[in-house]
Amino acid sequence: MVRASPNLVARVIIVAAICNHSALLAQNSEEPKTGNHAENDDIIVNAERLPGSVITDVPPIVELTAEDIEGYGASSIRELLDSLSSETESGGGRGDSGPIVLINGERVSGMRDILSYPPEALERMQVFPEELAVQYGYRPDQRVINFIMKEKFTGFITKGEYGTPVRGDQAETELEANVTRINKRTRLGINLKYQNKTGITESERDIIQDAAGQAVNLGDFRSLTAPSETIELNTNYSFIVGQNISVSLNGSYTRNETHRLLGLPSATLNVPATSPFSVSPNDESLFRYFTQFDALESKTTSDSLKASLSLNGTLSSWNWSVTADYSRILTNTATDVTGDVTGLQAAIDSGTADPFASDFGPLLSSPVTNQARAVSQSFTNIATLSGTLLYLPSGPVRATWRGGFRDRSQNSRNVIGDVTTLSTLGRSNLNTSINLQIPLAGDNIAVTEAIGKLSINGDLGYSEVSDFGGLVEFGFGLNWRPFNSLAIIASVTGDEKAPSAGQLVNPVIVTPGVTVFDFINNETVLADIITGGNSVLPASRRRDIKLTVNYRPGWFKGMRFLVEYFRNSNRDVAANFPLLTPEIEAAFPDRVTRDNSGRLIGIDQRTITYSDIRSENLRYGFRFGKRLRIGGARGTQGAAKPGAKAKRPANQSRGGAGQPLLGTWDLSVYHSVRLKDRILIRPGVPELDLLDGSATSTSGGTARHAFELNGGWFKNGIGFRIKGEHQTATRAIGGNDDSDLRFSGLTKVNLRAFMNLDSLGNLTNKFKFLKDSRITFRIDNIFDDIQDVRNNDGLVPLRYQPGFVDPIGRYIEVSFRKRF
Repeated sequence: MVRASPNLVARVIIVAAICNHSALLAQNSEEPKTGNHAENDDIIVNAERLPGSVITDVPPIVELTAEDIEGYGASSIRELLDSLSSETESGGGRGDSGPIVLINGERVSGMRDILSYPPEALERMQVFPEELAVQYGYRPDQRVINFIMKEKFTGFITKGEYGTPVRGDQAETELEANVTRINKRTRLGINLKYQNKTGITESERDIIQDAAGQAVNLGDFRSLTAPSETIELNTNYSFIVGQNISVSLNGSYTRNETHRLLGLPSATLNVPATSPFSVSPNDESLFRYFTQFDALESKTTSDSLKASLSLNGTLSSWNWSVTADYSRILTNTATDVTGDVTGLQAAIDSGTADPFASDFGPLLSSPVTNQARAVSQSFTNIATLSGTLLYLPSGPVRATWRGGFRDRSQNSRNVIGDVTTLSTLGRSNLNTSINLQIPLAGDNIAVTEAIGKLSINGDLGYSEVSDFGGLVEFGFGLNWRPFNSLAIIASVTGDEKAPSAGQLVNPVIVTPGVTVFDFINNETVLADIITGGNSVLPASRRRDIKLTVNYRPGWFKGMRFLVEYFRNSNRDVAANFPLLTPEIEAAFPDRVTRDNSGRLIGIDQRTITYSDIRSENLRYGFRFGKRLRIGGARGTQGAAKPGAKAKRPANQSRGGAGQPLLGTWDLSVYHSVRLKDRILIRPGVPELDLLDGSATSTSGGTARHAFELNGGWFKNGIGFRIKGEHQTATRAIGGNDDSDLRFSGLTKVNLRAFMNLDSLGNLTNKFKFLKDSRITFRIDNIFDDIQDVRNNDGLVPLRYQPGFVDPIGRYIEVSFRKRF
């Protein structure tokens, strides 16, 4: 049973009220249909296939026209995708690379190709389930987004935004400029973005320190969020050669710098009983911070250079594509650690140094900076060929062949003290796969009338990986449409996958003084954390079963119901080191360091392997949307004379049938139920049940229930988007009853409201600069909800103070965007 807290109920009521108010406004704005007018409330206009559409029997999950996209008020493709995250992200499968991108139905090198363009350049957007991916030579674990571009578009767009948490102490500034030029044969998109974000220290969120930390105001020298600076340039140029060959070139460069404060240098000193400064008849240990030096720092700089080429064309009745992609990522990390204290300890032992002094002069060595450098390079080349292999009475048998080569290298160097370690990995991957789609009931009308449309598909792939040998992938599925409004898709997939180069040879980095909760001793400590790669990771094996039901009732225009069931089974999975619960420490005792008193002082968090992961997930929900138009003689523009053209305000869009479009509204709600989530670290170790007290994340175990809400309303240039997420409470079992932790449910609701200034009467006539501009106001985490973590005594561990859990909280942002 799911129990709802009063706060949750209140929040749900508020959200529902907003959405219901939008619905009422939408309904009140609609005019009765007259004459022989077509249905005006469909989200999708049925017409002949648009150029650039995907030819497939798999129905789209979502299809948006240019007018629908305008109603999202998105300033960028990224923002548009974020508004549609419930639809574009794989609901419960194993996709870990984001959705697959097509432009005008053609394969491109990746998401970078579309991020060069603004949302206004889109004619239509289609989101397809994972089953379509195999038709383009991808694995069926990512959803597919097809962006259909306008045939003609020119624009120069600038945007500036500023945001800050309501609590203050941080500022985020972003400037962006975009140049786009599209005609029938060429596309050019250039996007330049700069982002600067200041940091938040622990003292700015009133983090309570232990006694030693309070004595030196440690919070002033430790970052909760690190300041960062990012600049990103992304360019795409596409053109058509001859009659049917399209070429797309992409280049991008990104530089990111972060600067984190790690606290003050510190050490545990031994104070002999014989010392004239001793306060005890026995030898004692003294942990203290040294204030004679500045804060320890960690600086990371990343430079990413990527370039790609995509070719698409037709050969007879077959479609072919070739993509080539190159990337080089250079990452430098400099981390300060406490200097040598042996000289100071010797002076304390001899009684010549006061261990409680504020300044030890040359007796204490200055901090040492450890260096880590990683250079990752990859070149990927993929060719695909797809078309009709043969014809059966039931319809055409389609085939897709893929062949590819990937060369990857990673060189890592880390310097810790006087020790330098080099790690190198070179990997080549030669791969191929074949996919067949066979109709069983399609063109044979008698069979189709009896059972509907039915097809099966299967794919088989093989990869020869230089450092892992041969790896196999396979899949097969069924696509059944008993009638046009109902689609049922079932699939089984499996593969073998080598761990990434980074998981194997990332440089070793030691970060001192990281705040960690120790379940064994029921206390919060500052421990040294080691991160990096693990060279002995095996290849993983994954097996998935998926069932999808997609229903669009004809009696309820604009409504779509979706039900998805996933069962995932994975063996030998490379993973980040989990939360250090007693279960995890018992399984990885050699990864934990404690001092003689049993106090936790270090964790080796380099990549690990889980022997077996099994999960089951059920996700269901609906999406509903309507368009608002002026219809018939009762339109707000008045009745037009026969043969006369109705005048349209400058800020008013047109619908799919040429009808004036006042606006749109939509709402989607999904509920996910986690039925199983278990991890076996290795045989002989108790299995972890993440639904029953086991935990691998700092936010506890796996929430059994999760809810998603997305909705929006747009009319005459003014609109809003709302996005809400809620997950139920979890817990983490500690070493004893006192150290069990309970994690509250979490509700986050974000609101984005926008206004096209052209809709404000004569404002843009008086101030010409404001023409074609938009103001957007955003507020994230409206209810300022932060997960509450308590032990069985109802106390909040220091590690789980609200400032640690979420230093940002409620966040507000305002932006101004203008198209020239």
